[in-house]
Amino acid sequence: MYHGTTALLQRSLRADAKKRGPHAIRIASVLLILIMLVAAHIEGSPFSAPGLVFFRNMSLLGVVLITLAGLGHFVTAITEEREEGTLGLLLLADLSPFSILLGKSTNRILSAWLVFAAQFPFALLALTLGGITVTQIAATYIALAMYLFLVANLALFASACSHRSTQAVLIAVLLLFTVLGAIPALHYYGQILASRAQLPPGWMITFDTLLQLHEGWSILNRLEDVQQLRYSGGLWSAQATGSLIIGCLAFLCAWIVFRRVIWDADVTAPPRLEPVHHSKSRWLQLVSRPRSAPIIWKDFHFLAGGFTVWGLKLLLIPLLGLLFWWKTDWCHEFMYLSPWQTLQLSLFLIAGGELLFASSLLFHIERKEGTLANLLLLPHSIASISYSKITGCLLGVAPTLAVALLLAFLHGDLSSAEKTFFSPAMVLGVGLFLVLCHLTVLCSLFVKWGSLALATGLLCIIGSVVFSVAGTMLLLIREGNFHQSVQVAPCYYVTIVTCAALQVAILLRLESISGN
Repeated sequence: MYHGTTALLQRSLRADAKKRGPHAIRIASVLLILIMLVAAHIEGSPFSAPGLVFFRNMSLLGVVLITLAGLGHFVTAITEEREEGTLGLLLLADLSPFSILLGKSTNRILSAWLVFAAQFPFALLALTLGGITVTQIAATYIALAMYLFLVANLALFASACSHRSTQAVLIAVLLLFTVLGAIPALHYYGQILASRAQLPPGWMITFDTLLQLHEGWSILNRLEDVQQLRYSGGLWSAQATGSLIIGCLAFLCAWIVFRRVIWDADVTAPPRLEPVHHSKSRWLQLVSRPRSAPIIWKDFHFLAGGFTVWGLKLLLIPLLGLLFWWKTDWCHEFMYLSPWQTLQLSLFLIAGGELLFASSLLFHIERKEGTLANLLLLPHSIASISYSKITGCLLGVAPTLAVALLLAFLHGDLSSAEKTFFSPAMVLGVGLFLVLCHLTVLCSLFVKWGSLALATGLLCIIGSVVFSVAGTMLLLIREGNFHQSVQVAPCYYVTIVTCAALQVAILLRLESISGN
């Protein structure tokens, strides 16, 4: 019985040990620690506890990467089998639902814990910088390991409840927010309502009690407590216990749900448009002909939704504006913005989310279905095919982005060139977003799932290494009293060079795929 339960887990662990990728990730994590140690040693002083500062930054980076791994790596434990149509083969091997869950999730948790095990001896080098003890380092890694256990099992529950990876990611985001962020958000807005005498006093007492309970399993509060200058606590904490209990409950719920849905049909057919029946009036047909731009037409209608989604957006945007205008006091109290500014910010966020979603799906379906090589056989250059697909996705985002830019011009935020092109915050934000989009497309050519989470993690890692150097250079330029164009010139240069290099890397990867 126990041998059958752990058979898939043993096979997964052996297959993981034979792959180069997991070992490369562990080596890269060790090199990252060494690079950050050298940077902390160069920047630190004997009076600022550089070892503690270094380890605090590294632990916060670990929290971000674990959260992204939950949304990209752990969340596809079951949905990838459903989408590939291989879940039935596991059932034919006489594997129980419990053994499938154990083999598909626990091996990923153990593989991630091995990254911590590889980092720990090198993290002890932070002792040489001063300001931190062995107990603090060990307690931090235990807290991160338990947080990873919590995130992985919440993602497993989301994966067991979903038929597609996109649905699983949305459910995982909702679960993570419910467990980690819902109570602080309720407490914050409860304080605002209580200050306006719109909340009964008993509710605020309840929110305070819930916030105290939340602080018991909050990873950020635990790290803040551990990384004090004079920490006198132990290795284990209430955060580790709470994460372990909630993670086990999530695994139990995933098992209960998976037992009920395991016999459902797998998702093997790709999404496709239904045939349009000929009508008497040709003006009622919403799906036009491809004509001379079939690739643009295909991505516009299949990925972006076509003119139907255009109509829905143009219908919902005014309704959203009326909602913000109706709740003007909420916009001022909660967002500290006017209704038009709130609508403008919401539209920019929605457009950014659509662009990131389109970047992750640009070559996803072709790569998953094995048709990418056939697409590249068309009598067009690889660059032409790629830019045609990008154009089709941009057409889908056009209504949201156009309305957001129109509101920005009417409101005056983009009316002057100085605010638009010479603002360091705006240039840096747009530059990072463009780099993230390019990096997401590149990652989607290497992995089938989780390209956006992987790209975000890589950008966070690179940013943690070069942020201090880049920030120092920008500060020196700003103190020189140069014109604003000189201050933002490095941002423009780095963004253009990085995006161009990523485009070359994407084209080279596509050529490699077409050759294979």
